[in-house]
Amino acid sequence: MPQRPSAARRLLLRALPGVAAVAFAALAFHAPQAAAQAYPDKPVKIVVGFPPGGTNDILARLVAEKLQEKLKQSFIVENKPGAASAIGNDLVAKAAPDGYTLLVSSSGGLTTNPVLMKSLAYDPEKDFEPIALLATFPLVVTVPASLPVKNFAELVQFSKTHKDGRLDHGTPTTSFVLVAETLTEAAGVKFNHVQYKGSGPTVMGLLGGETQVAVLDSPAVIPHIQGGKLKALAVTTAKRSAALPDVPTVAEAGFAGYDIPIWTALMAPKGTPAPVLAKLRAAVGEILQDRENVQKMHKLGLEPGDTDGAALSKRISSDIARWRRVAKAANIQPQ
Repeated sequence: MPQRPSAARRLLLRALPGVAAVAFAALAFHAPQAAAQAYPDKPVKIVVGFPPGGTNDILARLVAEKLQEKLKQSFIVENKPGAASAIGNDLVAKAAPDGYTLLVSSSGGLTTNPVLMKSLAYDPEKDFEPIALLATFPLVVTVPASLPVKNFAELVQFSKTHKDGRLDHGTPTTSFVLVAETLTEAAGVKFNHVQYKGSGPTVMGLLGGETQVAVLDSPAVIPHIQGGKLKALAVTTAKRSAALPDVPTVAEAGFAGYDIPIWTALMAPKGTPAPVLAKLRAAVGEILQDRENVQKMHKLGLEPGDTDGAALSKRISSDIARWRRVAKAANIQPQ
């Protein structure tokens, strides 16, 4: 006849399920912490939705180099241009949320693509975890050195007397189209928008005479302005750029209250573990506050951002609402 378990053993058997549950909960709690401590234990990919040469690519490479130094792992920038950065953004939106695929996106990819693209495959407000606002910067109203204008007012007049009343405007992304539309609406002129796949190709089109004007990110045009091949007529922010102190603002050119900065952000796929996000924010926060990095950014006309993810989420939502109003006023329909 089998022996009955002792009272002590019976108590132990009854307690085992509870012990197992506590152990499982402890493992579940500590697993993300352990993952964050080990992160990154393999190379990290940073996707940029534009070709090399523009602000997003420049910032991505700066951040990648500094993250590699701080976190002792490779951070590799991959350019995935096309569809005004929608291809690269969608790739990251659908990537595994483990911190090993990140996105450096323009404000256009996150706030104007939803306004101007009818069947956008990703949702900027639902598919990403904001890590950091990397920088804000003005756009620069830029023309070839050979164009016979010296300031924004003269550009407006030149446009009105052009053969068809419209200048060809080179643009690398949807957000720049909308900024240009706010300018032309205020000035009472129109541009023919010529789409390129990034700021670098747009600059080449401007230098090659394919277009007469471009409203471009300052890092892409500053070297050519300093080299005398392009002329800067105005900046789109309320204050002058530290990198272009002699270039007036659009407001100074006679359009009071005009202030449209552009920005670039570091994002991760939705669901990326909070400890991994926290580790990235801590490292990026140090990068954005480092004096040497700040000086580099200022030379490019960039103002360093911050790692306030909640504020960045609000900015994305408010900018989408703003650009919807602009598109409606300009009668621009999603394509």
